[in-house]
Amino acid sequence: MCHNMIQNFLLWYIEDIDGSHICMGIVVLTEHLSEIPFFFFGEYAIKIFGHTRLIASACIVYAFRFLSYSIISKPWLIVPFEITNGVTLALMWASAASYVCLVTPQKHQATTLGLLGGLHFQLGHFLSAIMAGEFITHAGFKAAWWIYATFILGIGALYVTADTLLPKIDNYEELEGDNVGKAKVAEGVEETSVAVEQPTTSVAPTEWTASAAETTAPAAPSVVDENIQ
Repeated sequence: MCHNMIQNFLLWYIEDIDGSHICMGIVVLTEHLSEIPFFFFGEYAIKIFGHTRLIASACIVYAFRFLSYSIISKPWLIVPFEITNGVTLALMWASAASYVCLVTPQKHQATTLGLLGGLHFQLGHFLSAIMAGEFITHAGFKAAWWIYATFILGIGALYVTADTLLPKIDNYEELEGDNVGKAKVAEGVEETSVAVEQPTTSVAPTEWTASAAETTAPAAPSVVDENIQ
């Protein structure tokens, strides 16, 4: 919902405070460029801080952006704040998608990621477009920014509470999405594996075999020619 508020209404807000089209273009460019390093280093951040803390941090940064928009009167001052889009979108999405893959069985990961994307990019955008439009129509842009900042701070507080009270997941070594499936397969292999000893056959040396054959073979009867004089 917060992402949609920025995507749909920030440029309109810049125009409302007499911003130029060049300023709008720079704002959008800054948003997308800021996402690149956070997507690239997202895995390391997840290993250090954990999924829930990063998502909660994204909520707090969202609130900071909204409150900043509400007090800015010059459009070019919005540009520096768009650097934080790397945290609010790239790092948040990387953390959410990684956590879903970590806790979901491998055969259900594609479905769960699809649901996550649908909730974030489809349903969230739909609800935010309606709500934000109503807020802006009846209360104005500045009040709408404050409302969204308060809302997302509440969500961030909920994430912090969940991170404090709920059990932690400490295994962040593998983030490719096969953790649960690989762990279960590995456990099954360890539990059901049976060591089978292969029989060993020894081959006797050639000399020993030959000598044994000589000693054990029955002696041939000797023929004496009694007629030899």
